[in-house]
Amino acid sequence: MKLNKSEFPSELFLPLLQEEKIPRYIALFKALRQSIIEGKMIAGAKLPASRPLAQSLKLSRNTVKSAFELLLAEGYIETRPGSGSFVTHSAAIAFPRADETPSSRSFKAEKKLSKLAERLNWQDHHTIPYAKYLLEPAIPALAEFPWMQWQRAVNYAGRVMKHQLVSSGLGCAQLREQIASYLQIVRGVKCHSNNILIFSGSQQAIYLSLQMLLNPGEGVFVEDPCYFGIEGAVNAVGANKILIESDEQGFNLSPDKQYLAKLAVVTPSRNYPLGHTLSLQRRLALLQWAADQGGWIIEDDYDSEFRFDGPPLTSLQGLDTEQRVIYSGTFSRILHPSIRIGYLVLPDQLVRPFTLAKQLMQGDVSILPQLTLAQFMAAGHFSSHVRRMRKLYLSRRNLLQQLVEQHLSGYLQLVPSDGGMHCVYLLAAGFSDEVICRRARELGVGVKALSHYYSSENKRQGLVIGFAGFNQQQQQRAIMALASVFSDC
Repeated sequence: MKLNKSEFPSELFLPLLQEEKIPRYIALFKALRQSIIEGKMIAGAKLPASRPLAQSLKLSRNTVKSAFELLLAEGYIETRPGSGSFVTHSAAIAFPRADETPSSRSFKAEKKLSKLAERLNWQDHHTIPYAKYLLEPAIPALAEFPWMQWQRAVNYAGRVMKHQLVSSGLGCAQLREQIASYLQIVRGVKCHSNNILIFSGSQQAIYLSLQMLLNPGEGVFVEDPCYFGIEGAVNAVGANKILIESDEQGFNLSPDKQYLAKLAVVTPSRNYPLGHTLSLQRRLALLQWAADQGGWIIEDDYDSEFRFDGPPLTSLQGLDTEQRVIYSGTFSRILHPSIRIGYLVLPDQLVRPFTLAKQLMQGDVSILPQLTLAQFMAAGHFSSHVRRMRKLYLSRRNLLQQLVEQHLSGYLQLVPSDGGMHCVYLLAAGFSDEVICRRARELGVGVKALSHYYSSENKRQGLVIGFAGFNQQQQQRAIMALASVFSDC
């Protein structure tokens, strides 16, 4: 079939006028290719000769020839000496014609995502970008980050990196040594550098831990309420989530449930979001459960540095005598969300299998940020920053509580906590935390609904209000906006 110049579809030329940022021969190539894909140029159709086509489009002949050469190289057309260029049969067969009805086409399987994607889909509505709204939880004081000291550490790491092209499977040795020293002194963790495995954040670390310790359908104890990330990781591996209530003394594992799982994910320093600390009695009971059942405990120690009512508590791992606790930590919340470095402190028997799994499934973490953080810690900047932020966050927490007492005392009741980067308030009867949060977001305030953190039917209505990343003016503006929301409800 010959396609005369007069029959050549004029809509093919539109991209030449619309896509000004690409070369004209590429625009022509794309237009011709799209015509073949859509079936407007069928198998055996002859393309116009390059000279008349160039004249009709007011292009150079070389431009048209270059477009034909691309079509030829990708198999859309073929040349026949003395005859011209034709649409290939293979290209035409590969795509349905535009005038074909669905019933005339061969059956195509339904496009489906994996079961993993289906399990994760529910979390879309929980995701909010960092620092988009005022009073958003888990936002550090970004303006207070010591950028000059960090830049010096970056420069140092850049010089050192040329001598250390790759890290070991565990991660950068210098960083692991700094982390081990810090954890031993500040958190009472029993470890050395060879127990530490570096990740791109604690979320990645916890997910790998669940993959390594659980099979789909097996039970895992999870706090109720709990952090979205833990909830998502458990759902991702297809585990059977067994909810354990977290009350004023923390994770409350009752005797009748102890045989239902051999893995527990806990936040003993401070439950997220309620802020309750796991009591010593329950810490010892949980460790005894792990020893008796041959179970494992993942200790997520996400913001233990920011305890205001006394020094940081000894970690659960530091009390463990049976090597049943996997300790997880992160620098993203302590320093800056963009510093994506987390770690696990692993029992001896888990080091090798976890390291191998990480190499196969996730690969190594970039060496430059690891070396930078190692130098930042070695120079004392990390410890200094944490001390400054502890004082700053204490003052910002007190300010938030004063503002709430002044303007929202009739609507909100504080849930006591000894530290952290947010406060939790229970709502007065008759209010919906989802409604309050939705209306608050419309005013630029990013408080979270407490009920969203619960998986059980026994959901408490309240607000999770961040204070760490917001100064006095921002807090005042946000609280007044919240007050207007309540007055309108």
